[in-house]
Amino acid sequence: MRHRLKGRKLGRTTAHREALERNIVQSLFIYGRIITTEAKAKEFRGTAEHLITLGKVGDLPARRRILRTVQDPRLAKKIIEDVAKRFGDRPGGYTRVVKLGGSRWDGDGRGQYAFNRLGDNGKKAIWELVVRKDRDEELRSAGRVKSAPSPAAPGGGAAPAAEKKAPAKEKKAKAEKKAEPKKPAQK
Repeated sequence: MRHRLKGRKLGRTTAHREALERNIVQSLFIYGRIITTEAKAKEFRGTAEHLITLGKVGDLPARRRILRTVQDPRLAKKIIEDVAKRFGDRPGGYTRVVKLGGSRWDGDGRGQYAFNRLGDNGKKAIWELVVRKDRDEELRSAGRVKSAPSPAAPGGGAAPAAEKKAPAKEKKAKAEKKAEPKKPAQK
């Protein structure tokens, strides 16, 4: 009997389960929404919600406790400065688990999510933040995508990157002129 034994083992060793927990929680904060099994989403939901609660505290000890799990300073910064602020007045329930259908076919054959996992028929679910941004914005705030290219400088001037390239072209042209051998003068 499993008296006083809390949590799911998920068919993994303790170290593997802890690594899986870190990875899946990091993915949730990077993307804002992930597709996983129902058991994994329900098991790791408490960890994700606790990290958001720590982010609402936002002091140095809370940041260090977040870094124990996510192990990425950019992601810890996102949790404290972005995600926790979205849930500032919410007392809990920061994530939601949406169970996906149990049928492999949706009639038209277009259902991307409307089937159980192939192989073991595991139940799939969407695990997402209740208040989330667009996927690209989530990635940008997690520091996973370079920011959008800067627009042209004000006043109709060229962008700074274009200004840097022009002198490089001039230097290359001067170097080619120097490299050319001198031709003898014709009589």
